[in-house]
Amino acid sequence: MIQEQECDVVLRLAVGGGEKTPVREISERLMRPANKREEAQGTRRKLRLSEEQLSLLEDSFRAHNTLAHDQKRELAQRLHLQPRQVEVWFQNRRARSKLKQTEEDCESLRKCCQRLTNENRRLKRELMELRAARLVTCSSCEKMARDGKKTSFLGTINS
Repeated sequence: MIQEQECDVVLRLAVGGGEKTPVREISERLMRPANKREEAQGTRRKLRLSEEQLSLLEDSFRAHNTLAHDQKRELAQRLHLQPRQVEVWFQNRRARSKLKQTEEDCESLRKCCQRLTNENRRLKRELMELRAARLVTCSSCEKMARDGKKTSFLGTINS
């Protein structure tokens, strides 16, 4: 019930509060961009949480990153906040957590890609060296390699 009274104050005054507001003024208010409306009504203040509130919210988030309705209401009462404020804090915290995880995943993939690129370069160099060594060998060595003496042939290439 309390939430219904706090919601849409401008609309309540326009519909039948103590003062009568002309329809034109109401439509002008609603047609203003959001930031102009906030300036006209006074800028919205950012919620600043105390260390204790923040600590309790973080502990609750670590335990469960989503809250049931009853948990949200209880936590809001303990923190002296509105349930909607707790809900928004949890939404923002989940978004920050997801962004951080995405950044960490991206960094991990970047490092993995760099390792694979280095490995690929190394293997290409090794392949070029093996091809060059094969061109240098005499025909009798190649014949020996084909006859089953690959180990001695490969041993000379690797050393």
